[in-house]
Amino acid sequence: MKTLFSTLSLSKVFDIKNSLRLRVLLASGIMLLVSLILVMLSVMASFESAQFGAIRKELAADANVLLTAARIEEGRLVMPDKLPDEKFNQVESPVLGIVYDMSGNAIWRSRSTLDEVIHYVPDNDGEITEFDLSSDPTGKYFFYDIDVSLDGIPLIFVTLTPATEYFEVLNSFRRSLLFWLLFTALGMLLVVWLGMQWSLHPIRQLTRNLRDIESGSSDRLEGEYPRELTKLTAALNQLLNNERSQRERYRDAMADLAHSLKTPLAVLQTVQQSEDLQKQSGDAPLPDKESIVEEQVQRMNQIISYQLQRAVTRQKGLVKNHINVQQVIERITRTLDKVYHHKHIQLDSHVQQGCEFTGEEQDLMEIMGNMLENAYKLCLQNVRVSIASFRDKRARLYLELVIEDDGPGVPADRRNDILKRGVRADSRTPGQGIGLAIAMEIIDSYEGQLTIEDSELGGALFRVKLYS
Repeated sequence: MKTLFSTLSLSKVFDIKNSLRLRVLLASGIMLLVSLILVMLSVMASFESAQFGAIRKELAADANVLLTAARIEEGRLVMPDKLPDEKFNQVESPVLGIVYDMSGNAIWRSRSTLDEVIHYVPDNDGEITEFDLSSDPTGKYFFYDIDVSLDGIPLIFVTLTPATEYFEVLNSFRRSLLFWLLFTALGMLLVVWLGMQWSLHPIRQLTRNLRDIESGSSDRLEGEYPRELTKLTAALNQLLNNERSQRERYRDAMADLAHSLKTPLAVLQTVQQSEDLQKQSGDAPLPDKESIVEEQVQRMNQIISYQLQRAVTRQKGLVKNHINVQQVIERITRTLDKVYHHKHIQLDSHVQQGCEFTGEEQDLMEIMGNMLENAYKLCLQNVRVSIASFRDKRARLYLELVIEDDGPGVPADRRNDILKRGVRADSRTPGQGIGLAIAMEIIDSYEGQLTIEDSELGGALFRVKLYS
């Protein structure tokens, strides 16, 4: 079980596929490893080249010392007992000097070679100078030889030095270089990790904000984000706003649907009650009952389709229909007359000849239906409707709807409040307080205006401007 948990933990820690942090660290580690190898190879090559150059220069100078001290007497090489450079005079000196004849025989050796066994044999290949690393059973040597002719006698002057110290320095430098390169790589990885932690902070902040949204403690992404994440956060906020607006639209649509169905349902209820009373009294049934029921059922179907469409789009249609306003007013008032027949309301309607509304018929039905129903509900006995087309200062055509009643009116301090959902002008009358809010939403979609004033009849005056 312990091994299983260890395996699961390791798989979680090293889940490179699903971790940006591990991807960056792995990529940085590989890059640093390759860079480390390349730097080490190039530095070591440069160091070796510099060391070779220094040793060659030193051995060439030593060879010149031998050449300066050599002379020919009676056809033979004569070297002084003590050379000017003390390195050749000391037995344990690392610098060795030998002179060969063209046959490869050593005809002179410096004092420093007395305790050394030298197996070096010069190559008589015609080169004047030669420098290289030589290996023999006793070890490795750097050698430098010069082919010269003194008084017509060809000789080869050779200086040598053991390569032991060179390899010790080389190995020491390699270890030191490797240590510092590894130390630098670890430091750079630490810097990369810290930089990554700092760079990923906005993503962690985004994750926390999304978690807060999931838990319900927040409804949008808050805080400042880098330019690279601005479009993402803006898109997420827009998505959240759309989703929230969609929920609100569906909720409002259900309320709007219930509100819009009240009037045709009230008409059907009135017809049913009238029929019951006629049966009890023995009178003849209503002659137009079937047409009334059919009209109200059709009206309810239209309302349901219209409200479902508005729940999805909440926008006016692209197709602009020309609606006869007089016919719409007659349909609405005919229905309301049946619902409020007990009030014996006097309707004074003035509709401009040939007046048309450019838009969706259901939108006009909702606006006029809600406001006329409020007027019928709150009036004492009189309702006035005036509808005409005008042009504003910019020559834009608009339709002006004016609905007045002789009811209690709307106080000036409450005229803005009653346009909000759930707020009613008169709490004593039944209703949900959403009729004017529905009308206001539709008016806004047509870039229109709704103002509430005092009417000459003594009640409220609702003035609506709808632009084509």
